[in-house]
Amino acid sequence: MLSFISIEFGLSFIAFFCLYWLLSTKPQLQNLLLLCTSYLIVYLSAKVQALIVLLIFTVFIYATSIQINHSSKPRLWLISGCMVTLLNLILWKYFDFFRTPISNSLDTFRLNTDWLAGVILPLGISYYSFQAIGYLVSLYQTRSSGQPVDKYFSLPGLALHLAFFPTITAGPIARAYDARGLTDISSKPCGMVMQIHVSKRRRILAPTVALCLIVMALMKNWWLSGWIADNWVDPVFANPMQYQSLEILAAIYGYTVQLFFNFSGYSDLMVAMGLLLGFRLPVNFRAPLLAHNIREFWLRWHISLSTWIRDYIYIPLGGSRHGTVRTQLNLLIAMALSGIWHGNGWHFLIWGLLHGAGMILLNLGDLLHSRLRHCTLEQARNGLSKSGKAGKIISIVLTVHFVCFCFVFFRAPTLNDALLLLHALLYNHINVPLSTNPFYFFSLLLLAWILYPLLAKFITLLYERAETLPRYSLILPLLLLLVLVLICAPAGIPGFIYANF
Repeated sequence: MLSFISIEFGLSFIAFFCLYWLLSTKPQLQNLLLLCTSYLIVYLSAKVQALIVLLIFTVFIYATSIQINHSSKPRLWLISGCMVTLLNLILWKYFDFFRTPISNSLDTFRLNTDWLAGVILPLGISYYSFQAIGYLVSLYQTRSSGQPVDKYFSLPGLALHLAFFPTITAGPIARAYDARGLTDISSKPCGMVMQIHVSKRRRILAPTVALCLIVMALMKNWWLSGWIADNWVDPVFANPMQYQSLEILAAIYGYTVQLFFNFSGYSDLMVAMGLLLGFRLPVNFRAPLLAHNIREFWLRWHISLSTWIRDYIYIPLGGSRHGTVRTQLNLLIAMALSGIWHGNGWHFLIWGLLHGAGMILLNLGDLLHSRLRHCTLEQARNGLSKSGKAGKIISIVLTVHFVCFCFVFFRAPTLNDALLLLHALLYNHINVPLSTNPFYFFSLLLLAWILYPLLAKFITLLYERAETLPRYSLILPLLLLLVLVLICAPAGIPGFIYANF
């Protein structure tokens, strides 16, 4: 698959960037160039099959959106559009379940089965399917409320929204219209309809911030994520029985940090490319490893997915409108479906269920606290973190450890592999020598965690004030950081973990 941090892509993007802004007086031509480029990237990354699936799907969603806007039965068209979208996603995402039965059936009739090996998950289908559902639901809600739709996608506009190359590979999941909790780098709403269908000239947005984001992305994704994976995570998860318990613990901690660097680095890069092209994309991560409970963790981690689950799974199930028991059940179902979305193994389902169970325990704890203290549920929330500095530190530590151990099921190839690693964690402290120095890695993680709040505040301040600094003041520091990345990064180009989902 085409890598967005390869030299080839970097040079191609510079040429594309120059041509794109030569067309700055005509946004429609810019959109056409963006669409053609996005389709080319889909073709180069996943061949013609993925492109055909995307084209057919786009036409179907556009036709459905027209019916929702003008038909006398918009609800029927909404349900039909969402069902077809989900069935299409399930068919492709879980085709491995059907591969063997289909092959056996074809063999029975002595038909060719070689083509089955070429059936692979189309690039970005999870992300553009979610974007399509969000668009259809928004149209239906607007029409049901009796409000006029100010803007909706034309067919080329919808095609660009679904295929936009900074979002199609691994998100963020952009919304057609503004959504609560989903904001850009400046904490402003960032619906795509108004950004794609513009009549005024676009302009490069916050170029200094974009350059900072690109260098930070390369540092996180190429250097730090790659170094942690190669030295501390991948060898242990590949063969946990030969490693000592402390080394396994280091791998468990390391994977959470690796995934954070990999995915947040990718998201930073996509936000930066969007800014350079005049688009405001949603921020996907806001210091999630500083969350003081699992509920807040999901307000900071993969924000575009967590808000989508809230709006299109949790709330339609009833949200918190039908009592405590129903609320907890809705949470569990929503998180279980989140786990299944990530993959078709039992380990993904367990990962989702664990997060759902964590939220339920948190909610029940808040409820118990409110009754013991005779206060409202809102006042009882986050009682530990509100109790003082020590309480906040303890709550963050507990949350991070819960997240880390849940990610064992996320990272392991199968459920048996996850259980084997946890077994080795518990029992490999006896008669298993250390082959590495986990205390060195623990020290680095502890130092990073202590500095993390300060670094998060510094980066936020830098983004806020970058455009007010002297124009060339950041060039030298960014160049030095880039050189450091080039020197320290492992050989090869790392992949994006979430592109597999």
